[in-house]
Amino acid sequence: MDPQLQQRLMMYGGFIPGGISLVLLIAAWYIHAFKKSRVDHLDQVDDEDGEDSVGLQGVSNGPRWMLPLMLLVGFAGADYAANYTFHLWPDGNNYRFTHAIALIALVGMLEGYVRLPMLVAFGFRALAFGGAFWMLAEGYVDSVFGGTPSFIGSAVFAALAGALISTAADRNSEETPAWVDSISWIVIAGASMPILLQNHFSIGAMIPAGIIAVLVSTLITGLIFRDLRLSRGGVTVLVGLMLTMLTGSIIQTGVDNLVSVLLLALSPMMLAVPMKGTAGVRKLAARLILLVVILGSAGAMLYWTGSEAGLGDENEYPQDSAYESTP
Repeated sequence: MDPQLQQRLMMYGGFIPGGISLVLLIAAWYIHAFKKSRVDHLDQVDDEDGEDSVGLQGVSNGPRWMLPLMLLVGFAGADYAANYTFHLWPDGNNYRFTHAIALIALVGMLEGYVRLPMLVAFGFRALAFGGAFWMLAEGYVDSVFGGTPSFIGSAVFAALAGALISTAADRNSEETPAWVDSISWIVIAGASMPILLQNHFSIGAMIPAGIIAVLVSTLITGLIFRDLRLSRGGVTVLVGLMLTMLTGSIIQTGVDNLVSVLLLALSPMMLAVPMKGTAGVRKLAARLILLVVILGSAGAMLYWTGSEAGLGDENEYPQDSAYESTP
C-alpha cells in the first residue's frame, strides 16, 4: 500500500473516527447512566412514601441512536481516505458507498430513537437495503444484470435477505452484551478485508477499517456500561456494511473467489443463532468457534485459489476502484 494512502487511512479511517466515537459514546452513556440512577432513586423514594412514580419514559433503553451515527462516521472517514474526495451525488456507482450507508444509518438511528414494532422495522430495513443496492448497482442494469426485470429481482432479494438477517441478529443482540457483539463484528469486518482485496476490490478492502475503529470504541464503552447493546440500529448498519461491500465487490469487479465471497456473506448469519443460556466468555467462545469455521474456510479457499492463480502481485490491485461505472 502506498505510504501516503496508509497514513490517510490510519488518520481518517482509524484515529479520528475511533477517538470521536469513544468520547461521544462514553459521554452519552454516562449521561444515560446518571439519569437512570436518578430515576431509580426517585422510584425508591416514592415506594417508601407510598406514592406513584412517574419516572423518565424510555430512559432505560439508552442512546441507541448514537452508534449508527458513529458507524457512519467511521465508514465515511475510511471511504474519504481511500477515494481522496467526496461528491454530494456522484455519477459513478463506485463513489456512492458513503451515500448508501448513510441511508441505512438513518434507519438505524430511527430504530435507536423510537422503539418500532418488528414488522415496521423490517419494512424500513428492507427499504434501506433495497435503496442502497440501487445506489450501487443501477449503472449496471444492462451490462451485468441483462435487463430491468433481473435488476429488480436482485434488488428485492438483497432487500429481503438483508432485512431478514438484520432482524434475526437484532433480536439476538438485545440479549447480548455489546462487547461480545463488538468482538464478533470486528472479526467479520477484519476477515472481509483480505477477501475483498483478493477479489480486486481494493477500495472495499480499506473501508472496513473505519468500522473496526468504531467497534473498538464500542467494545471499550460496552465494558464500562453494561446496558450498551448493538441492537436497535447498530446491527442494521453492520449488516448494511456487508451488503454494500459485497454488492460493490460482486457487481463492480466480478467474482474471482466465489466460494470465499459466499462464505463471507454467510458470516453475519451466525450472529442470529440463539445464544440463550450462555453468557460472557462462553457466549463469545461459541460465536467465535462458528465464525472461525466459516471464515477459516474462506481463508483456506483464498490460499488455494491464490496459490493456483499466483495472486499477490501488488500491480494487480490498484489503489483506486477497479471498475468504473458504466454510463
